[in-house]
Amino acid sequence: MIQYIIQVVAFQLLFLVTYDLFLKKETFFHWNRAYLICSSLLSFLLPFIKIESFQNAVPQEYIILLPEIVLTPHKTVETIVPSWNWYVIIGITVSSILFMYKIVQLLKIRFRGNFIKRENYIIIIIPKSTLAFSIFNYVFIGEDIDETKLEDILAHELVHIREKHSLDLLYFELLRILCWFNPLVYIYQKRISELHEYIADATIVKHKNKSDYYEKLLAEVFQVQHFSFTNQFFKHSLIKKRISMLTKQKSREILKLKYLVLIPVVVISLLYTSCEETTVLNTEDTTEAVDVQAKKELLQQLMEDLNAFNANQKPGGILSKEDYEKQSKLLVEIGKLVADNNEVSAKVNAMRSYDDYVIARKKSIAEGTNFSKLDQESVEFTSIDKAPVFPGCEGEGTLESLKDCFIQSITSHINKNFNTKLANEIGLEGVQKIFAKFIVDKNGKIKEIQVRAPHPQLEVEVERVLSLLPILTPAEKDGKTVSLKYVLPIVFKVQ
Repeated sequence: MIQYIIQVVAFQLLFLVTYDLFLKKETFFHWNRAYLICSSLLSFLLPFIKIESFQNAVPQEYIILLPEIVLTPHKTVETIVPSWNWYVIIGITVSSILFMYKIVQLLKIRFRGNFIKRENYIIIIIPKSTLAFSIFNYVFIGEDIDETKLEDILAHELVHIREKHSLDLLYFELLRILCWFNPLVYIYQKRISELHEYIADATIVKHKNKSDYYEKLLAEVFQVQHFSFTNQFFKHSLIKKRISMLTKQKSREILKLKYLVLIPVVVISLLYTSCEETTVLNTEDTTEAVDVQAKKELLQQLMEDLNAFNANQKPGGILSKEDYEKQSKLLVEIGKLVADNNEVSAKVNAMRSYDDYVIARKKSIAEGTNFSKLDQESVEFTSIDKAPVFPGCEGEGTLESLKDCFIQSITSHINKNFNTKLANEIGLEGVQKIFAKFIVDKNGKIKEIQVRAPHPQLEVEVERVLSLLPILTPAEKDGKTVSLKYVLPIVFKVQ
């Protein structure tokens, strides 16, 4: 969830910077209004959009899923620490209360005023006031406002009503409640408020003298009561900008091509969301929970092992009992991960004893047929020639023993260096599932450590421990050193 929020904020920042740099100064007010509303919505949707072609366009790394490491510290102190979810809920609650307070204040103004009903709107005259604003089909006007200005003010506010500007402001007000922690939502609302005034001013001066209109804006100081979800005629911070925009020459139509800048911005965002790997953690379930990406990586490793196993077998021969059991074990593990694949599942379910296999295999050879299509199929996953070698494992002979030594060394390193006292320090309880990703680069160095954990301090601790790993002998493929990504699941069980 935290990662999703960070992505939303990042996309909103990108859209706002693009708006301020390229579009803000243009007089295409309705286009800019659509841009602000659509980009704010799009920022919430982009993290969910994954385009497979973008994923395929990025070079794939070699990935290995390491066995799960279980840490079991003993929790000696009971500490109650609210999760970040509670902070969000508390913030939403406070923001909602403030919003309701604004509504109550607005209702007080509404009911103490005098109503004048028109065909499509209602004018509310506020006693002893110089307020001037509108919301939905209500126009609030202070009775102390000079009558010479009433016509322009009313015409201005009616533009807000016709254009339904209150819906825009209410939308961003709701975003302020739900995303109270995101300062960019407030900037979005400020930008859309400015546009509303520009749109109304531009509409009015089509039928009135432009100079007379903005002179009236400067004529006197007015009382202001701020409601962020209302359209206010007299807002001091906006008057200078409104006059500047009124005197600005209308933008040329060709400058609408600037909106094409949105295309590379969206493409960059989609490239990021499509290629970024996300991990879904289940911190409540005590059973093993591996996310879709981790399953894919585990399946890839098993298929690589099966491919390497088959490559070392004599074509058309009969496996030894030991090799048959090894192959059967691989097929069972693969079958668990691809239970929806009928062909593989059927093959696993039909697994027979070694004696039955020998009889069937001899019959298959005599008839010139294949016993297993799966055995003979070419596998698309590519395996490395040499795995990274952990210091101290150089004396191991086979690739399998090197891998075992690597896993044991990683497990020992985590258990030795991980600060299990965190359970007491930050009040952890139960099972905490952690997923760590890191790359052993072409030089054997540990880089690009990424950690997903239920608590930020767990992420910091795992990253610290992994950064202490020594320089390894890098992996090799076709005689060249290659980078290798590892996925390391860690279960932190607080007893």
